[in-house]
Amino acid sequence: MFDIQHDSPIPIHEQLTGQIRAHVATEALKAGAQLPEYRAFAQELLANPQVVARAYSDLELEGVLKKLPTGAMEVVAGAAVGCRLRLQETARQRMREAVAQAFLYGLAETEIVKAVEQELAAARARPVAAEYLPYAIKKASHESSHRASQGIQDLSRQGRP
Repeated sequence: MFDIQHDSPIPIHEQLTGQIRAHVATEALKAGAQLPEYRAFAQELLANPQVVARAYSDLELEGVLKKLPTGAMEVVAGAAVGCRLRLQETARQRMREAVAQAFLYGLAETEIVKAVEQELAAARARPVAAEYLPYAIKKASHESSHRASQGIQDLSRQGRP
């Protein structure tokens, strides 16, 4: 259910929080589902226990998980909606960055619209299965995120939308 990439530039706690959010959003982890105590889960994932504890703490602060007396974590009722909204906002941000980058690289608005329409049609034809969603949700590396941000700043200086 969880696939931690130890050689990824994405920190392990971010991989774990992202994958838990995705599983909750798609209801692969339903309200009341339990995740093991952080040390046991870390051993299962071959990760540092402090990394898992940090991921759990972040998700507890967001209202996705709550700690049980046993140390296990439980998915909170209603967490699926919050996780979906957060993931949707991440998708919107990535689209904004992609559009800004497309303009920066000289694509015309009509080309961008056509590319988006083609991708929408392709996505409708073969939607991502729920079990693969956590792998599709990966945070952009800092470097690519910075480049996209720089592109947006450049566009705003040029007075483009």
